[in-house]
Amino acid sequence: MFGPWKIKILLIVLAIGSSSHGYRILGLFPHPGLSHFKVFHPIMRGLANDGHHVTVLSYFPDSDPVPNYHDLRFEGQEVLTNTFSLQDFTGRTFIDNFHEFHELVVWGMDSCKAALDSPAIDQILEAHRVAPFDLVVMEVFATDCMAGISWLLQVPLVGLSSCAIMPWHYDRVGLPDTPSYIPSEFSTFSEEMSFWQRFENWLVTRVVKHLYRIVQISDNRLLKEKFPNAAIPDVAEIVQNTSLILINQHYTLSGARPLVPAVVEIGGVHIQGEKPLPTKLQQIMDQSSNGVIVVSFGSVLKAATLPTAKRNAMLEAFERFDQQVVWKWEDELDNPPKNLYTQKWLPQRDVLCHKNVRLFVSHGGLLGVSEAVHCGVPVVVMPIYGDQFLNAAALVNRGAGVRMDYELVDNVTYIASCIGEGLSDRKRRMAQSLSRAYKTRPQIPLDLARWSIINVIENGAMEYERSYAPKLPWYIYYSLDVILVLLFAALTLVFGVSYGCRKLCCGKQHLKSTKSNAAKKKTKKQ
Repeated sequence: MFGPWKIKILLIVLAIGSSSHGYRILGLFPHPGLSHFKVFHPIMRGLANDGHHVTVLSYFPDSDPVPNYHDLRFEGQEVLTNTFSLQDFTGRTFIDNFHEFHELVVWGMDSCKAALDSPAIDQILEAHRVAPFDLVVMEVFATDCMAGISWLLQVPLVGLSSCAIMPWHYDRVGLPDTPSYIPSEFSTFSEEMSFWQRFENWLVTRVVKHLYRIVQISDNRLLKEKFPNAAIPDVAEIVQNTSLILINQHYTLSGARPLVPAVVEIGGVHIQGEKPLPTKLQQIMDQSSNGVIVVSFGSVLKAATLPTAKRNAMLEAFERFDQQVVWKWEDELDNPPKNLYTQKWLPQRDVLCHKNVRLFVSHGGLLGVSEAVHCGVPVVVMPIYGDQFLNAAALVNRGAGVRMDYELVDNVTYIASCIGEGLSDRKRRMAQSLSRAYKTRPQIPLDLARWSIINVIENGAMEYERSYAPKLPWYIYYSLDVILVLLFAALTLVFGVSYGCRKLCCGKQHLKSTKSNAAKKKTKKQ
């Protein structure tokens, strides 16, 4: 909780900032996932380093903030770190698309309620009266609740996405979402899909896009309860004015697709400069002349919750290889293989970029996958939920990855074959080729993100970057009115020609019949 004296300090700081150089930027990140915030934090901190006055509401205060970076904390939700157990996961089925969507709906509603109940929201509104913000940056994920705050502040809105954007985000910026080759964030496919995969992708994309309206209705209700006299419009209407969405993806990995200028790819924005490894870990990595296999299931999944049969199968499979295995493992292991080293937390990017690393065994989270691609390391992906299946498909499609199905990870031979394929020379060459393309960009992702945000403040009022598509009714967007007119014209033409032909044929038949009758009468007279 923030006492009155802290509110006063915040107001003083912002008031001082308002009189000096730099814009005043507000970040609203109500989702409690650490992996999401790892994408957003370097952008917000980078803006502060540029001299702008940045205020961030999140569950993750900066441990060493720069002078222009001010933290406020949301309350009401647990931080998602080593939270999810692997005990209950099974194989992926079609219906899981909708199970995961339901989880996102609950997440979104809970995040909205917790955020609006947090005292920090009132403090921000009061701070805005003293020193107005120039722009709001919010996460686009499972709720549009914070768009209501941007409307109250009457400032431009920028969205940040830590993963491929959801089906309900495309329309707000006029971005084509052609499901014949653009896989949904919920899908398990790459761009290259069979008929039934395209059928599933189309169905899931279209259904969840419309079902998301449930979340927006909840957002509207909660905003009305919090601000009963504000007359905040429907959040669906507010987000149609989104000036920019920055997406944590890059076409080299996710596939080339049409983008409007208001959508900018910043894949790998969280990847920073190399840092030294802890001494013991550095020694192990340096001494592993046969190479290193890195194993990590990210910040949310707890590896130590692997069912015993699957854990033992993985350990036995690792024992078959000459490489050193370094595994992010949260508990103690009984009788580990001689080639296994465990650590509760790994500096993942710096480990993966070590010269001796030959393979990354991962759950397929986008941050870890991006780091492996950046470092040129092949990946064996054991996807569990969310976009992990999508990321696995992208890696396999580019020849730099192997998919290892969770339901088969009690079979030692199967695990060993996946690892063996990942260690092949071909996978390594493809991973290094992908890495070169991934890193070859005219501007590093962080610089591009910062420039894009400031460009919204300085030039966004003219809406040059925005597509006109969001202003069109759906039937006009898909040219259904034009198609109907063309169909009417075609039918009219066909009917006209058909009618003319019938009249002509009937006329000829009538003339022929008349002549025949006349001939018969003439014959009778004779």
